[in-house]
Amino acid sequence: MTPILEVSNFFYTYPEKEAPVFSEKISFSVAAGECVCLSGPSGCGKTTLLLAIQGLLRGGTTEGTIRIADSSSNVAVGMVFQNAESQILCTTVEDEVAFGPENLGLPADQIAGRVHESLEAVGLSGFEKRNVEELSAGEQHRLTIASVLSMKPGLLLLDEPTCQLDAPGKERLMAVLKSLKQQGQALLVTDHDLNPYENIANRFIFLKNGQHHQEVNIPSPSQSSYDRQKEESASSSEKKTAIVVEGLCVAGPASKNPLIFQDAQVKVYQAELIHLFGLNGAGKSTFLRCLVGFVTPEAGSIRIGGMNPPWPERLLGKVGFLFQNPQRQLFEDTVFAEVAFSLTRMKLSQPEINERVAEALALCDIPLFAEQSPLTLSFGEQHRVALASAIAIHPEVLLFDEPFSGLDFLLRKRILDILSELRRVRGTTVLIASHDSLPLQNWADRRVVVEKGKLYAS
Repeated sequence: MTPILEVSNFFYTYPEKEAPVFSEKISFSVAAGECVCLSGPSGCGKTTLLLAIQGLLRGGTTEGTIRIADSSSNVAVGMVFQNAESQILCTTVEDEVAFGPENLGLPADQIAGRVHESLEAVGLSGFEKRNVEELSAGEQHRLTIASVLSMKPGLLLLDEPTCQLDAPGKERLMAVLKSLKQQGQALLVTDHDLNPYENIANRFIFLKNGQHHQEVNIPSPSQSSYDRQKEESASSSEKKTAIVVEGLCVAGPASKNPLIFQDAQVKVYQAELIHLFGLNGAGKSTFLRCLVGFVTPEAGSIRIGGMNPPWPERLLGKVGFLFQNPQRQLFEDTVFAEVAFSLTRMKLSQPEINERVAEALALCDIPLFAEQSPLTLSFGEQHRVALASAIAIHPEVLLFDEPFSGLDFLLRKRILDILSELRRVRGTTVLIASHDSLPLQNWADRRVVVEKGKLYAS
């Protein structure tokens, strides 16, 4: 078949960088009706390759060619970015999906048909009038896919499309991609988890150390148990509580269910490792925001860090929070300044700040990034900077909202090792919210499930 995409001897070096992204030239093709999956460790150049194909790289040094075949599609290439928030422009779901077709000058009835078709394809039918700010991260990711599908591109690029999706969401996405393949759509996907693509992908390309190897086997997540020494635990009556939530009631947006939480309650003990599990939209992020005082509940009480109710300013140095999208909390000019920001607000001495920053960067394996701008780093590297910022304050409690997005399996396991070490050395309480099972079995002491407005602890 005639390729829709041909990449020949591609080579790229970012502006003001000496080393190229790839250590050898990249060549591959994607034909109509094909799905090609691109994988590899965080920071290996997957996103750079997609940006080059989309024509979004500016400056730098480029060698080789990227050719997109002419087609009858409305647009040659459509790209779904890893960070959904960076791609959403409109206020409502309907307007967001209609934005592309409107700019193509299509008639109103055809636009309406494409909006309906695209939302149905990603499981968002009935969301047309919903404000995009009301959507969960997983729902926003599906919305960005719908907005690209509505333009019917000849080649569809998807950067880490499963990272924000729960198990039902992944199944729905695979069904969408399978249908697109059957319609002759060319698909190029990057992802760390290749297992969902086992029955869809025609080929796999694995990037490692800047080199690429085709036709690799699908890596399976480790099923081995997390082998750590269990500390002798006291009875619940003897443990100190780190988080106590009682009778929590939180109202949802008017267009959704009336209450996100209704009379929810849970206790988390000092030095516990907790996995907060729930499907997309269950309320995990809302719950974490309640814990730090970003969301005020309608009823109930929350005690954390010795405070009831919590106030963000007074939790400084007591509670660390890693947002789902690390770009929301990165704003300094250098990684060092980013990690040092809260330490400076805590009025620590400069020698202590330097020591804590160095320790946090070393723990997160990013000491070489100290003088770089956080915004020039990959999505996975930005996650590690945000993690370093959170642990540098030596908090009593660490809260993580989907901390594994954009990270390969080795880095996900490394993060869990770091958090276990913090618990062992400092007695840190850790709560990780995610829609997937954790990379290491038996890492968590308990799982707390968010479902239908309640919290169920096991």
